[in-house]
Amino acid sequence: MFNKSTLTITTSALVLMSTGVAGAASNPFSDVPQDSWAYDAVATLAADGVIDGFPDGTYQGNKTMTRYEMAQIVARAMAKEDLQKADKAIVDKLAAEFAEELDNLGVRVADLEKKSDNVKFTGTARLRYDDGDINATGPKAGDGKDSASHAHIEYWIKGKVNDNWTGVAQIETEYNMKSDSITAYGDKDMQVNKVYAEGNFGDSMLKLGRYGEFSSYGRIIDTEISGAEYTFEAGDLSGALTYGRLKDSRTLAGTTFGTSEINADGSVKTYGAYLGTEYSSARLKYNLSPVTAIGATYGRLNEVTVTDPTNSFQDSVNFWEAGFNTKLADNLTLMAAYSKSDLDGVTDSVGSEVVNDGWFSELRYKQHNPSDVGSFAIFTNYRNVGAFSTIDATVDYTENVRGWTLGFDYVPMENTTIEVFYTTGTQVNATSTEGRQDVDIFRAQMEFYF
Repeated sequence: MFNKSTLTITTSALVLMSTGVAGAASNPFSDVPQDSWAYDAVATLAADGVIDGFPDGTYQGNKTMTRYEMAQIVARAMAKEDLQKADKAIVDKLAAEFAEELDNLGVRVADLEKKSDNVKFTGTARLRYDDGDINATGPKAGDGKDSASHAHIEYWIKGKVNDNWTGVAQIETEYNMKSDSITAYGDKDMQVNKVYAEGNFGDSMLKLGRYGEFSSYGRIIDTEISGAEYTFEAGDLSGALTYGRLKDSRTLAGTTFGTSEINADGSVKTYGAYLGTEYSSARLKYNLSPVTAIGATYGRLNEVTVTDPTNSFQDSVNFWEAGFNTKLADNLTLMAAYSKSDLDGVTDSVGSEVVNDGWFSELRYKQHNPSDVGSFAIFTNYRNVGAFSTIDATVDYTENVRGWTLGFDYVPMENTTIEVFYTTGTQVNATSTEGRQDVDIFRAQMEFYF
């Protein structure tokens, strides 16, 4: 392939090229000569962002292309709008060169173009360092200090099945820097966290599979379930109906309240509320004005098993959530949400009843956007969240925690964010016989979006 800086086409070369093209036109699968100016033309368009290269999104300058492959690339370039003058001249020249292939293979090229845009790949890579008294949902070991440093990556794949249905998958893996191992998902190096299909039906949508379930403000649930979700919009009102199963069985909000006897197999029996996996919910959100919205969610867990030092029982648990968000000024927003369950009569490690309701509120100045270099946000929030008011809440360290957070987000370069925050407070209920523990957390993390 010629270097673009030395590309010079002589009259004799043009004559020879024209002869070669005439002979090749009858066979669209013949190779484009490796010394053809078309390779440099395609490289220029790729460098200028006009095209991504081959239909799979790559450009392999050292690969000999057929006229059929070259025609696909030219078709992609011709479909672009608002081209720069220099790029348009290159596209016009390529179109003239491969006019016969574009004409003869027009339908096939169009079909391939449609297919090439069907599958989208995106992801996030994260480097995080947490330090402090971070174990707010269980007893701390040693001096109570801990860290939770990790490198995390998630990869999203979205493929359009037809005009109404899309398939989605999310793959995650996490490397624990403290233990120097991949430990986030048990003995698995990675896990397929979500796999589902979603289809549009006018103003409504149906999800089927394993997807992320989110209550109106994330105070009841923000985790994966396997099942079905129906969402709808009707003017300023939107809502959803969900039925499914949690991806695994665990304690409510990840919280335990001390230990009792040693089991026959040597394991330690732990007090807490152990989730059944069946979950159903209904949620609504209404826009009161262009700057204010309110929302509410009802959720239900079946077969929750509760053990504490005094009793043990199994029952279903109902959850309620209500909240609002509003824009107070041009760069100032406020949200607040309350959640509660009907699970009561359970005691913690020091004999106090486990709290089954909770508040979370946040005041945010400005908004950051990963595509807007230099944008930032400053936020402060207050949480007083009883462990039994949530299944798995959004926003870290808001389960069984009473306290404040102050932090900021900043975009140092495109598709990159830095977040730093400090949280201070105490446990709402004790998870150790020593009493309620302090919650004192510092986080610094950087995320890269691709």
